[in-house]
Amino acid sequence: MHCDRATHDIPAAMREAEMVMGGAITDLLEKTGLKPQDVDILVTNCSIFCPTPSLASMLVNKFKFRHDCQTYSLGGMGCGNGVMAVGLIRDLLKARPNSVALFVPAEITTYCYYPGTSRDYMVANAIFRMGGAAAMFTNKSSLRKKSKYTLEHQVRVHTGQDDGSYNCMGWGPDKDGVNGVYLRKDVPQQAAKALELCLRSVAPRLLTWTQLAEALANVFERRVLGKTELPEYVPDWTRCVDRFALHAGGYAVLKGLQAAMNLPVERMMPSFATLRDFGNTSCSTTWYVMGFLETAEGVKRGQTVMQIGMGGGMKAGVNVWRCNRDVKETHPAWRHVAAMGRALRESDLPRPITCAAEKTCGEAAGKAAGATIAERLVAARALAA
Repeated sequence: MHCDRATHDIPAAMREAEMVMGGAITDLLEKTGLKPQDVDILVTNCSIFCPTPSLASMLVNKFKFRHDCQTYSLGGMGCGNGVMAVGLIRDLLKARPNSVALFVPAEITTYCYYPGTSRDYMVANAIFRMGGAAAMFTNKSSLRKKSKYTLEHQVRVHTGQDDGSYNCMGWGPDKDGVNGVYLRKDVPQQAAKALELCLRSVAPRLLTWTQLAEALANVFERRVLGKTELPEYVPDWTRCVDRFALHAGGYAVLKGLQAAMNLPVERMMPSFATLRDFGNTSCSTTWYVMGFLETAEGVKRGQTVMQIGMGGGMKAGVNVWRCNRDVKETHPAWRHVAAMGRALRESDLPRPITCAAEKTCGEAAGKAAGATIAERLVAARALAA
């Protein structure tokens, strides 16, 4: 979208929404062979831009979905709702058998633009980018063979009971009355708390029997034998999960996630590639990462993908998908990567994933060895900043 003069009013935002969300749906319908009349449930998500009529209504008008199509327009839930809304879709499908649900997450950046001078608000202008995605979900047995993944686990947490968590980020006026997205300095700490709760909740469902035994032995030694100096058990997630689609909220956010989960460079590459090429597209970011996985690497039948999102409130969510068939296809957003003819390397990124100085990296790893997941995330955020 090109404009001679910058505008961030409602008509301009609606044009962006129609282009981004409408384009994603058009591509998805062409790929799946489904028609708008096949859709039983429509869920849209956009945190800041919440017009009346809703974005879901705009799409109903554009694609002429059926009059009995259930529509839900989610707003104000931040970057993480691209992951967490999957729980709502799961519940809607449970209540409505033999149905097809369409999910369209996007952040309309035109309306998010901040023209003021407050530093806390300017960060959003720098990191957020236009983007959107569309995904189809179904419980129809006739579509089982066409489906790529099965949702095995879905966890979400909300830490908004704490004032610090609730107020660390949001949308509102600055001291001069100019609206914008504000990010406080304690966002990494609050995100870390939410993420830790999520990972603690999903871990018992994912860890191997060997890992569960290791965790139990660690608890026994610390609590029964009194070995308080022993660090808390932090699992090697690569032993129980094959691929990772992490929210590319920024370089420091990804470095923090890498440190918190002890993930190697190759598991981080899809998220860093998404950040490099598309920036932070808010609630659609992890779906761009999923697209990279399918385009550049492929996902094998039986492999698991962990999708992690975090957003204001503070909220965090984890989805764990099981691949139903071999998936290797080129998504429109990643055609340039497929055309490279080789795997993306760390040297292709504008900033390295690994520490530039081995000494610094070693010191950071040593300090984090006995830290909790939250402490690791915050420490890595400080190093990466």
